[in-house]
Formats: sequence, structure tokens, C-alpha cells
Amino acid sequence: MNLLNQIKEKVATAFTACGFDTSNTLVRLSDRPDMSDYQANGALPLAKALKQNPRSIAEPIAAKLREDSFFESVSVDGPGFINMRISDAVLGAQAFNVLSGPQCGYERPDEIKTIVLDYGGPNVAKALHVGHLRPAVIGESIKRICRFVGDKVIADVHLGDWGKPMGLLITELQDRFPNLPYFDDTFTGDYPAEAPFTSKDLETLYPVASAHAKEDEDYAARARENTRLLQNGHRGYRALWNHFINLSVSDIKELYNELDVSFDLWRGESHVHDRLQNMIARLRQSGVLIPDQGAEIIPLGKAKNGNDLPPLIMVKSDGAVMYGATDLATIEERVDEFHPDAILYVVDARQGLHFEQVFSGAAQINLANGVSLEHLGFGTINGTDNKPYKTRSGGIPTLRYLIDTAVTAARQKMESGEMGRDLNEKEKTRISKIVGVSALKFADLMNERMKNYIFDEDKLTSTEGKTGPYILYAIVRMKSVLDKLGASGILTKADTVTITAPAERQLLLRLYALPDSVQTAYDNRAPHVIADYLFKLAQDFNLFYHDCPIKDADEETQKSRLALTKYALHVAEACADMLGLQIPDKM
Repeated sequence: MNLLNQIKEKVATAFTACGFDTSNTLVRLSDRPDMSDYQANGALPLAKALKQNPRSIAEPIAAKLREDSFFESVSVDGPGFINMRISDAVLGAQAFNVLSGPQCGYERPDEIKTIVLDYGGPNVAKALHVGHLRPAVIGESIKRICRFVGDKVIADVHLGDWGKPMGLLITELQDRFPNLPYFDDTFTGDYPAEAPFTSKDLETLYPVASAHAKEDEDYAARARENTRLLQNGHRGYRALWNHFINLSVSDIKELYNELDVSFDLWRGESHVHDRLQNMIARLRQSGVLIPDQGAEIIPLGKAKNGNDLPPLIMVKSDGAVMYGATDLATIEERVDEFHPDAILYVVDARQGLHFEQVFSGAAQINLANGVSLEHLGFGTINGTDNKPYKTRSGGIPTLRYLIDTAVTAARQKMESGEMGRDLNEKEKTRISKIVGVSALKFADLMNERMKNYIFDEDKLTSTEGKTGPYILYAIVRMKSVLDKLGASGILTKADTVTITAPAERQLLLRLYALPDSVQTAYDNRAPHVIADYLFKLAQDFNLFYHDCPIKDADEETQKSRLALTKYALHVAEACADMLGLQIPDKM
């Protein structure tokens, strides 16, 4: 049992012994660590209910707790806060039983939830750009946090692969290469196994086609018709579309692999095409779909702000199926296939209205009864001018640009001698990639999900302050301490801790606090909570390293401090994994 839960049990026992209800003991980490380790605030609401002075309730509870040698001191402060300081002996003795397991003291719930997590959302035939960083790294971290807690998570990249962009590409290729067999309706042979273009060609063609459609209505009409033909099974267009998918997915996977982001499913909007057609036919027959100026809609109720929600357009007047309809079919598929407790969408906060409409539509047609549908929005990445981030040359940065910028910055730190002084060229190349990517991810994850944040290339790989390299340095230092003194990183019952200095106590308390941070991060889908915890852990370890000599300490003290270092490393690595940060073996 972790430390906080042990304290909750002891406080509940004291409440009962004093004749008080234990339904709300309100035990948590102290707001004032200089005064106490934990506090119980349950006397205040209890006093209100009983119409008594809260101190008159808190004092006998505190007196009961003082009888337990678990506590070094227990005091009542303010209007009735019970402040508790744990004895050093208890803190040291708890280490192995609480911290050594894979969950580092976090106690998984008995009931395991199944979660479908939709994040990434790249579009086929388009280069991943700055807007794809946040859904990738935030979604990956939420996935890892949920799995740490014990949930079964199915991660789906949900490709944009079935709408108008596909028709635009087909139309542009048709104009440029009309003699390709894909455009010959009399062709009955096998289409080429290799595409007659590259993924880079597609990335160049799409913006040209998009601009052309805005200027030329005939071109736009052809693109819409080609989209319809593709979705209705045109043989040549389906072959072209398969080329689009294969080329794009290969490039997308390469970038995600560099970010250490992975998915269980690589499905796109196209995956539910047949199901969607059946759904629309069913909704027509039931009368749920309402004709409206040539389109077909589902009228909705009230928005969260109390205003009327705009109707969910399922089918446009030209027969094109809208994204809301695809999203509903995808919900139906996920419910049928995975029977999830929740479906989570890590998508830009600016899509909030769309998801409110989709979730309202799903409720109206009883699509996901008992399944929680959550839109986990996020803010934008801005430059130092607090405007949407652009490259130094003024362009919209690609994801490749962001990764390369971070890796180059890490390599420059090594060349300047600020880090990597003892690394050879091969090691610098390998480790600069790890450090650069981790710096890029931590710079994103340390910010609250819903807030915009400033991307500063110059501070990205700083080894000071709340940065990825600062975190990695601390963890590498933990490894180095153990390696240099010949200590194994494997935890055993022999790894006991005896507190002899304030920095040891502070570090150990930080390690015991992980379960509370994990629960908060999980409940709020908030990776920044783990990022903040890991930063504070790194700070506490660096203070411990500075104040508590290990190499020159006496044998017993050295053994204890090495054990504390092992526990710190174990917890730090668990946190880094939840954030998706890779750790180099040296820096």
C-alpha cells in the first residue's frame, strides 16, 4: 500500500475512534511542506454538518494520531487543519515495499477500463506540420498514462484518407498525366505495383490542386465527381488511392517512429465507408435524418453554453458525406468491435463545436449508450511573438523541420562542449537525436494541454530550467552514480534507506508522492502533471546529489544513498516512459 493510502487508513481509524463519520477525511499532500508532509481537512466539512467548532473536532483526532509512532508530529492549525509529519524511520522503512514495483506505489483499481484513443489524425498526401506535433505527443502520453494505471487502450491514428482531398489529387494527376491507365475506363489489366509518383510529389501536387479548385469551379466540380467515383468503387481511382495510402503511411510512420509514437490501428475514414452507407439508410428509414435545402441533417439540442447547437449535416446537397457522419459511423464501429468504456479524441480545441455536435448526434441515435465520449482539446504552438509559430524564413514548419531543429540544436550543444564532452562522433549523432526529440516533446508536454504555448528554438535544448535536457541530465546522473560505484540498478529488499539529511527526506517524500500525481494526470488527461512531477524530482535529486556525498560517505551511509538513488532512477524512468521520453545512457 502506498504511503498516502496508509495515512488515509490511519486518519479514518482516528476519526472512528473519536466517534466521527469517515466518509470524507480529505487527506492529501500538504500545501505547506515546510510545516508538514500531509494534511487532513475533513474536520471542516464535518464541523459544518454537526454545527461545531472544527478545532473541537480536529483536536481529539490529532491526539489519537499522536499515539501512533508512524508520525513524528501531528498538529492542528488554522480553523482545523490536521498537519502530519511522518517519522524518518517510517519513511526509510517503506521504500522497498512501496516503490520497488513497476507502478512505483500506484495502486491499480480492481476494474480495468477499455479505452479507444483517437489521436494523430494525419491526412494522406499532405506533409505533417507543426499542428501534428501536439496530438501525437499528447495522445501518446495519455495512452501511456492510461496503461500505467491499468487500462486497456486501443490507439487509432484515424487517417484522413477519404474526402475531397483525394478527389483533388486524382483530378490534378488526371490533367497532368491523362494517359495513365488509371484514367482509362476500358483498361482491364493489372495496374502498376509501383506508383508513378512519390510522396513528395503528392505533397507538392495537393496545394496546387487545392488552389486550382478555389479559382476554377469546373475543376472543383470534377474533383467532387472524382471523389464520388472513388468512394463508389471506381477501379482505377481505387488503385491510385492505394498508392496515396501506401506512400503517405510509410512517411508518416517514419516520422512517428522518430517521435517514439505508435498506434495499434492504422485505420482511416475510408474504413467505415460501407458501415456509413448502411447507417445513413437506416437513419433515413427511421426518420432521424431530416431533409434540409437538399442536404440531410440531424437536428440537435442545446450546446454546453446553453445555445442551440447547429444541426449535424450528414449528407450535403451534392450527395457528399460529411465528417460528422463518418465520425458517427466510426463510433458505432468502435463500440461494436471493442466494447469500450470510453472513446477519447485528442484533437485541436478549435474543433470543440464539431465534437459537441457529433457527441450530441450519437446520443440522439443511441449509438454509444454507457460509453463516455471525450474531446481532449489542446492549444496551439506559438512563436516568441505569441503568433502562430513559423520557421525563421517565415513558412509554416513541417514536423520534419521541428524534429531536425531540435536534433540540430542538441548537436550544437555537444559541439560547443556544453554537453557531450566525452562523446565520440558516433555517440554524438545517436545521443543528439535522443536528446533533441526528448527536448521537443518535453517542451510541449510540460504545458497544460488546453493552453497555447511558445516554442522557443533558442531555449529548446537548454540544460538549465524546466527543459528536457535538464530532466535527462538528472536521470543520466543517477545512472552514472550507480555505475561508477558498481551498484546494480535492480532493487532488492536490501536496498534500505536511512535518513540523515534534509535533502534525503525531501527526495524520498517526492518519490512517495508519485501515485497522487499519476491519479491527477489520469483523471484530468493531463500529461503536464507528470512532466511537472518529473521536473521537481530532478530538482530534488540534484539537491540530494549536491548536499549528500555518496562516494566519500561511510559504508552504511553510502549504501543507503545508493539505494535512494536506485529508487529515484526507478521512479524517474517510469515517469519518462509515461511522457514518451527516451533516456540516453550518457550525455
